[in-house]
Amino acid sequence: MSLTWKQRSSAVLGNAMEFYDIAVFASISIYISDLFASQGVDGAVTVVWAIFALRFLVRPLGGVLIGRYADKVGRKKALIFCNALTGVATVAMAFVPVSIVGEYVVLVFLLFQMVQAFSFGGEYPTLISYLLHDAKPSERSKISSLIVASSIIGVILSLLIVAGLKMTLTDAQMHDWGWRIPLLVGVVNILISLYFRLSLPELPRNTSNETSSKSMEGIVRVFCISILGAVVFYVQNLASGILGKSLNIENLPLINSTMLVLLLGVVAYLTDRGPGPEKTFKMGSMMILLCAVPLFMMLGSGVTVLQFIAVLGISLLSAMILGNLAALLWLQVPNQTASLGIGYNIALSIFGGLTPLIVTKVMDFGSMYVGVYIAVATLPALFILTQKTKSQLHQNLSS
Repeated sequence: MSLTWKQRSSAVLGNAMEFYDIAVFASISIYISDLFASQGVDGAVTVVWAIFALRFLVRPLGGVLIGRYADKVGRKKALIFCNALTGVATVAMAFVPVSIVGEYVVLVFLLFQMVQAFSFGGEYPTLISYLLHDAKPSERSKISSLIVASSIIGVILSLLIVAGLKMTLTDAQMHDWGWRIPLLVGVVNILISLYFRLSLPELPRNTSNETSSKSMEGIVRVFCISILGAVVFYVQNLASGILGKSLNIENLPLINSTMLVLLLGVVAYLTDRGPGPEKTFKMGSMMILLCAVPLFMMLGSGVTVLQFIAVLGISLLSAMILGNLAALLWLQVPNQTASLGIGYNIALSIFGGLTPLIVTKVMDFGSMYVGVYIAVATLPALFILTQKTKSQLHQNLSS
């Protein structure tokens, strides 16, 4: 059966709610680090971002186990399970008895963060397989953009809730108990997500008999393409706070995420009417390879006009890449949720988890080095896509 756009919107709404739960840890990171410091934890800021990085280690496991469950039992059931698991872990963090656990609060937060990461390791590839299994070629970029936009909306929602609390509560109240409120929103997320996802239809299960060698080739392609997606997404969204603080650009995370969501719609419309996801992704990758360093130099220039141009340029190139990422990944391993989950989550475990730490360190030397990091991240994807193009050309010439 073919999904309606209403059903697709219901599916991605659950993703937005779940990504809120993932992103809120970064949004309240300043309060979590102060909380750790109050319990005698040395280097609390570094510890917070180390937790952020370490949680990614379990994502491949979630991708494999939940991906196989989705392929064998049903993607709808897998999506419902992911939402419930993530929401429960988020709410549990809100009730951590800090005074009782003391310095072990670090381990408690790490545990719940890993539960979230395990869940989302299965959520993203399952959602891609669910939404793209019957999509027309002329719809793939729109659907792909809808998936990533829902994740960014989750980020924006976390930023807005924390910003609203900071305006309402005193600084002392935020550090004492206010940081728990954004986590308690996880209760609402569970209810909303379950309501919409329970109404979704179940789709035919995967009956693919791909050989292990073909599956491995697909996993490698997914891994190489996902490296760039991971770096761009986490620099553009979750590491923007680090950039904004270092460069004294107020509300940079909210500006970046909002501009990206707006540009995703424009890029998706043009992509589906013209070149298609693969060509647009490749074009964006080549442009960011050439332009990332100068754009991030402009971002660090301190000149408002140049900074605006830089934000616009970075957001546009990010939209070209992220807006077509899901469709391009699905094309590498159509309807193979487990294979997609393995390749994608290994890349996220390495490059997504480490990106905030890398950005923190390279900003000591200047914003241009963030551009260097992103430019280098384009190389694996461009290599894979170029090799694929050469292979197709060779096949056409042979025939």
